[in-house]
Amino acid sequence: MRPIEHALSYAAQGYGVLPLRPGGKEPLGKLVPHGLKNASRDPATLEAWWRSCPRCGVGILPGPEVLVLDFDDPEAWEGLRQEHPALEAAPRQRTPKGGRHVFLRLPEGVRLSASVRAIPGVDLRGMGRAYVVAAPTRLKDGRTYTWEAPLTPPEELPPVPQALLLKLLPPPPPPRPSWGAVGTASPKRLQALLQAYAAQVARTPEGQRHLTLIRYAVAAGGLIPHGLDPREAEEVLVAAAMSAGLPEWEARDAVRWGLGVGASRPLVLESSSKPPEPRTYRARVYARMRRWV
Repeated sequence: MRPIEHALSYAAQGYGVLPLRPGGKEPLGKLVPHGLKNASRDPATLEAWWRSCPRCGVGILPGPEVLVLDFDDPEAWEGLRQEHPALEAAPRQRTPKGGRHVFLRLPEGVRLSASVRAIPGVDLRGMGRAYVVAAPTRLKDGRTYTWEAPLTPPEELPPVPQALLLKLLPPPPPPRPSWGAVGTASPKRLQALLQAYAAQVARTPEGQRHLTLIRYAVAAGGLIPHGLDPREAEEVLVAAAMSAGLPEWEARDAVRWGLGVGASRPLVLESSSKPPEPRTYRARVYARMRRWV
């Protein structure tokens, strides 16, 4: 198949498409001067691009719900697929250097940052923010990108294995509530933890809000088995996220997912701090004597 035929096929499946510089991996500036913003699924636009440059490579821009695991290191791919056998069923292409691009579907309401480096040898692409070089793109040295397992529409992609997703969303350690909470999981301590999570969410700057919200929602979910009311947790975290600037629908989807995941992974709560032991009469006398000297 010619590059234009691949481009049209990708677009028909629901992926944005970009023409790439012949022999390279960068978008061809004269056709797509704004890079990712020019990605298109319109057949007439694609045909015009490849009439202008028949030898252009093909880049695809997956939507926000699609996560692409980019394995530069073949050993990283071998190790992760042994740890998560479900990855074998995912659409996958082989890169010229022997790496892999693995296409997966994110849960509704979950968004990741392409800058996450939680797994050595693996970059995160797709998600509407990072394009992927795709077959039949040929580099200058003749090496090409090829599909080992064919691409499918986004809604048919297998979901990201939950254990893998949690590696990309590590919950933060629970902040210690102020002294006065009695018992490891007393209502007062649970409230203190929830309010501490909400405070962190509310002060998160733009660009980090969604990921931070999910992390703290997972952590709050870990308090549900200890007695935290899930409805209260949802409302408190959604309100905090909205105060940080997230729209309610995005905040609520993220919080519900995080609480559900966290509820299956109860947090281990350390014993709450104790008040200092009162000093003996002799210690108090010595303290006064030191002040007098």
